[in-house]
This record gives sequence, structure tokens and C-alpha cells, in this order.
Amino acid sequence: MTMQATSHTRPERGRLHGISRAIALATLLLAACGGVPEEPLVEAPAPAASEPIPPAPPATLLAGLYKGALDSNPNREFLALVVPDVGKNVHVYGWYYNANDLHLAHLYEGQLELGIEGNAAHVPQSWRVIEGANNYPAIASVSASSLKQLSATLSVSRSSVSNYTLTAEALSQAGYDVSATPMNLSNSSWNGHWSSKNDTAVGRLQFGTNGTPDVSGTNWACFSGNAPLTWKWTAQSLNYFKVTLSLGSITLCPEWQRQSLEGVATVSTQNGVYQLDMMLLDGKGAGISYRGTR
Repeated sequence: MTMQATSHTRPERGRLHGISRAIALATLLLAACGGVPEEPLVEAPAPAASEPIPPAPPATLLAGLYKGALDSNPNREFLALVVPDVGKNVHVYGWYYNANDLHLAHLYEGQLELGIEGNAAHVPQSWRVIEGANNYPAIASVSASSLKQLSATLSVSRSSVSNYTLTAEALSQAGYDVSATPMNLSNSSWNGHWSSKNDTAVGRLQFGTNGTPDVSGTNWACFSGNAPLTWKWTAQSLNYFKVTLSLGSITLCPEWQRQSLEGVATVSTQNGVYQLDMMLLDGKGAGISYRGTR
């Protein structure tokens, strides 16, 4: 049986081998005649078209001097000076003239962290509002603002929270150029009013040839006589000054005796005259301000 199976197997293998050779030969002949059978094509996916990268949202820009009103009350001026701070933060100083004495300024001060698309958020625990002899913590947020306008909401925490809306426009370049160097104040004289807590006083601020301030022309106990005052005015690269004032032993003015104040001042052109606005703060929620013209 074994030999018989072997005799049948060998011819079968021969036939298979012959068929294979015939198929190979036919394939070669077809190739020579340009008739290679088509192989099924697997189409590779077309490379994805490079989609344009959307531009990054514009960063919020705030800088300069803005003038407007709280809650759209045009009879109550709000002046806001925005200056650079650390990183993305800016420092805001605000004078709000909302009192029976129109020369008495309520002072707003705090920091904002700039966001994108006109938005900015308050820096926690940085905002204070000084109203006369009282001061209150506050929260501020900014939306839809730019170098041309300032739109903000303010929440002041008194016995109950009071909410306000600030809408202000940047002064035109003719009135205030934020990128300009501060004015040289040497040999200049300013007439105006000092504001401190609930009091105001008519006063002159005179600068000597070396830029040193002289307030002897002010009818206020804190500056009367030969009050020992030490001033330092430092011009910044943008259009404002950093100002410090140290008050010595002024016995006629106990609320400010031996106090050291820090703040800012800036000069603009408003109503056809030069206007100087200054704010000095003690870091504890009290301050002095001055507005004078020439």
C-alpha cells in the first residue's frame, strides 16, 4: 500500500509544478504585452490641509488718564490714572469729587491684573476707597476697556455693599499723552485746593529752580509756618511722577504728624489750562490730594 500511494503522489506533484510554471509564464507574457493584471488599489488618505491658526485674543491695554463719571452722573467727576505695576498688573488711582464741598476728593486706589479682550480683574485685597475720614475695602473689575476708554464695576463694602458703574474716556492726546515724559515743573506755580479727610484748603504749590516744592502759600495747619516737610518727586518714563512726602513734628496737625505718604502726580491740559492732580496715601487707608491749575 505504501508503494502504491507513492506512485500516485509523484505524478500529482508534477502536475501541480507544471501548472505553476504555466501560470508564471502567462504572467510574464502578459507583462511583456503591457497587460499586467491590475492590483486592487488602497487609496491612502489625502494629507489634511493645514488649517490656519486663529490669532491669539488681544491683550487688554490700560494706561493713561481717563475722565468720566460713576453711574452716568456727569456732575460728579471721576478722574482715573492708570500706571504700570508688576508683571501684568496696573495700579489705578482715582479722584472722585462727590461731596458738598466740590473740592473734596474721595480717593480710590488698587491694582488690576490685565486679561484679554478688554477685561481686567481686581487684585485681591488691594482696593481701598477713602471717603472723608472713613475708608472701605472694595472690589473692581474691568470689561470692554482699552487705551481709549475705561469701563469698570466697583463694589464698596460699607455697612452694606454699594455697587457702581464707572464709564470714562481717555483724554485726547492733546490733553494727555501717556507716552510722553512728565512736564518739567521747575519754576512753576499752581493754584488750587488741598483735600484731606473731611477738610479742604486753598493752597499754592510752587516749584523752585531745582524742582523742590514749596507749600508755604497754603492756608492749612499741616503746612503752616516752617513745617518740616521732605518731598521727593521722581519723573517716570510715562507721563506721571512718583511722589513721597514725609511730615515731621507738626504739632498743629496731629493727624498727619510724623507720617510718611507715597503716591503719584500727573499733569494734563483741561479746559484750556494745565492741571496738576496729586494723591498721597499712608498705606493704612488715609490720604491727601491736591488739584491745582496754571
